[in-house]
Amino acid sequence: MLKNKKILIFVSGSIAIYKVLFLIRALRKEGALIRIVATKSALKFITPLSFETLSNTTLLHDNNESWVIDNVIDNKNLLHDPYNAPLNHIGYAKWANLALFAPASVNSINKLSQGIADNIYLSCAIALPHIPKLIAPSANTFMLNNQATKISIKTLKEHGYDIINPEYGSLACGDNGNGAMANTEEIMFRIKKALQENTYWKNKKVIITGGGSSEAIDSIRHISNNSSGLQACNLALALYYLGANVTLISSKLPLNLPNDINIINVVSSKDYHEAIIKNVDTNKTYLFMVAAISDYIPIKKDGKLKKKDLGDTMLLELYENTDILKSLEINNLVKIAFKAECDIENAKQNAINTLISKQCSMVCLNIITQYNKGFGSEKNELYLFTKDSEKYIKGTKFDISIMLCNHIQELNL
Repeated sequence: MLKNKKILIFVSGSIAIYKVLFLIRALRKEGALIRIVATKSALKFITPLSFETLSNTTLLHDNNESWVIDNVIDNKNLLHDPYNAPLNHIGYAKWANLALFAPASVNSINKLSQGIADNIYLSCAIALPHIPKLIAPSANTFMLNNQATKISIKTLKEHGYDIINPEYGSLACGDNGNGAMANTEEIMFRIKKALQENTYWKNKKVIITGGGSSEAIDSIRHISNNSSGLQACNLALALYYLGANVTLISSKLPLNLPNDINIINVVSSKDYHEAIIKNVDTNKTYLFMVAAISDYIPIKKDGKLKKKDLGDTMLLELYENTDILKSLEINNLVKIAFKAECDIENAKQNAINTLISKQCSMVCLNIITQYNKGFGSEKNELYLFTKDSEKYIKGTKFDISIMLCNHIQELNL
């Protein structure tokens, strides 16, 4: 997702600056191109050599700005070379696809909000074109909560900057509070979202169910299934990157997910049902029913069933469960079912029957074979059925998720 994306990182003086070194490594590992602009105070913490070694580019700071362009390569061509940019605040600003201010000190935040350009860091920031701009503050909680800083952050938001909220933790001064710069993974999530979100999915409400329901036999035992939650988590991540407002209702969370995804942990099919109802409103909502919900459930016994009372055989009496998806007859609810089948011969017809009987807009069919195991696998194969179309997709579960979202967009469901 980040291959050859040009990311310009602005670093200012903060003890959290060491985290940026890990971030640069993570970005470069995914193929991003990095440029860095630093304040004088930032270079008291980290030497230029460290930044240049990890980014493999020249650090821009107050003492090395140059307006000399190589005679062989003219300025225009240099700006279009994804690997190069003139070593000055205009050249670096024009080069970038995305600007990240991390760590952003209170001093830099307040100056930036006022359009001050008294150093190369701020001059370059003011020269940025209309590209995504992310700010990851790092400071003592009292400094961030100062009225002047709060006004500056509000102003920057109004000017199109996105704020990556700091984390609660132990600060360098010894205080505990919200002031620690966001971790590398969260910043990576936000960068990818800023570069991927589109107008179709932006701010659309999405509910995804994942994992498998667990139904109690007694206070100790339960019956469940092998659903890993991987497809649901990857779908949640894909829709988050595309700009949707995502709620994930799941019994399993095999992946770390962005803070902005609303995660609801559930266990039983009743939990799933109640969580869906609670989160559906009158606005248009996409429901991706990825979870494997038990078709039959036991009547729970209080306490623990004793082996000495059961004898050699334990018999379970199960009764048919509520079909959650079928029961949801809600206006503006776009229902997208996920169905796993082992019956290769009848799988497609069964999927079409589900499409009709449960009044779904789409059914995503997973035919389980020795080559397509589905549960727990990093890869997947799906047949996408609507009333008018059929499409086959395969790949990693994340790639599958992006392809599914793109197909829904094409169909304008």
